[in-house]
Formats: sequence, structure tokens, C-alpha cells
Amino acid sequence: MTIATIGKPRSAYYTGEGTTPDDVIHKAAAATPVGDCTVSTPFRPATMAFYNSSNQRGGIDKWETNGQWLYYGMAYGPQHIRQHKLALIDAEFMKVPGARRIDPATLPPTEYFWSRDRIAAGIPDIFELRWVNWVPNGSHIAFSPVSPIRGADAEKLYDMAKRRHTEFGIDLFPAFIVGLREMHIIVELVFDRGDPAKRKAAMDCLRCMIDDAAAFGYGEYRTHLVLGDQVAGTYNWNDGALMKFNERLKDALDPNGILAPGRCGIWPKRYRNRGWEMTRASGDNTQGDGVEPALTDQLTAKL
Repeated sequence: MTIATIGKPRSAYYTGEGTTPDDVIHKAAAATPVGDCTVSTPFRPATMAFYNSSNQRGGIDKWETNGQWLYYGMAYGPQHIRQHKLALIDAEFMKVPGARRIDPATLPPTEYFWSRDRIAAGIPDIFELRWVNWVPNGSHIAFSPVSPIRGADAEKLYDMAKRRHTEFGIDLFPAFIVGLREMHIIVELVFDRGDPAKRKAAMDCLRCMIDDAAAFGYGEYRTHLVLGDQVAGTYNWNDGALMKFNERLKDALDPNGILAPGRCGIWPKRYRNRGWEMTRASGDNTQGDGVEPALTDQLTAKL
């Protein structure tokens, strides 16, 4: 993803089929200001950049880990609180043999780090969307499951996403967002919207990842409208207790089903079980088999 934010298309680095080979990625990364973080060991190093909301930046560390990452962190609050948090973060990273610091002041203004710096300071910025240029007619759709803040969960989600992207021939654009109580990975599937085969591959890949994540116990916190039914179906604890509650609430508050039918996978009774749900089985079909008469119409007919 860092390479893609430069704004050059994939064809500038690789024109073959399938995913971009690792050696091509490493060569391109070596030409960036932060360089290629990979060394010839069983592990793949990552890069870290951190800063705080008052533009008092920390640094960028390199260390060996099971994955190649750029980490952007931020700390908010009074200066002594920010500095305390950043010191703790720095101390933990420095426990890794071979870690070193790179002063962000040495990075050019076009480096992606500064985009994250502006966003953390509350300044709108769309610099990172240059990765949409990775393919012709670039478009994107996201995969966003939530997990505990544990290394094992991060590895499981990353490996799962990597496997599916390789299967469907899509370059992997992942980002982990770590909060105080949870962590979520956002995987942007970038595809050529003008190519029906590429569109289908992206959708099939995403639907597979949703089911894979659910099998591990991870649920998405956001999704595209077309995937709402599938994602809602993954929250199926206790024989679908949550959906049963949502449907009962929907029917009580909106008996005629006129308010955003199907939003978040919650269909009104008039639409329910009539084929309106958009799932893996329904494919591209978005039309159901009509609706039941509105409750008011039924009452009028009886009168």
C-alpha cells in the first residue's frame, strides 16, 4: 500500500498476471524514503512511524517481525501525557534486536507519513487515495473485521487475507487499526471497475473472507450495502438471537416497511423470505418476489 500511495500504476512495476511478486515489491520499496524493510532472515521486518496530535513526531523504527508493515501511531492529551505514551511505545519497539530510529524530519513532504500526520491533527487529506490508481479504472471495496489486540489474531487475519488474495489474483492492501480495547484490519480490494472479471474476483474474494473471518469468530464493523445481508448473517449467536430481536423491533416501529428496507440486513416482514436478500447464493440479483400488502392496505380490505 505504501508503494501504491506514490501514485504510479501497478504496470510501472509489474505487468504479469496474478499478484505482484515479493521481489518486485521489495525492489520498489527500496526506492522509497523509508527503504525496503526486508532482510534475509526467516522473518520480514516492519517499519514504524509515530507522532502525536500537536505535531511533535516520534520516529520510525525497524524491527524483525512476522510481516512487513508501516505503523502510524498517535497520542492525544497534554504534552506530558503524550510524551509518556510515546516513550512507552518507543521502549517496547526498542526491545527488538536491530531496531533503529529514523527522524521523520528527514522524510520529504511527499512521503505518506505526512498524510497520516495531517489526518491525526484533524486536517482532511485524501493523499492516500492515490493507491486507487494502482489499476486502470481504479475502484475499491473494503473488508473490516474486528478482533482482540493480540498478535495471534493479527497473524490469523493477515494470513487469511493473503491466502484469499493470492487465490483470486488481487494485490493485498492491508492496514491494522489498533484502539484501546479492540483492533481491526481494513483490507482495501482495489480492482478495475471496467473489467467484469476483475469486479467478480474482488466480490468473490471479499465474500470468502467474510465467511472465513466469521468461522474464526471475527465480525465486521462496517461493510458495503451489497454485503449487508451476508455480514448480518455472521452475527448468528444463539440461533440468530440478534436478528430475531432486530426484526421484531423493525416490525413494531415500521410495520409497513417503508424506512430503508434491508438496511444492515434487517428486512421488514413484507419483504422477508421473498428473495430480496443479497447473499453469495443470490449472485448479482437484486430483485425479490414482490412484497406483502402493506398493513394499512390489509386493514382497509377487511373494512
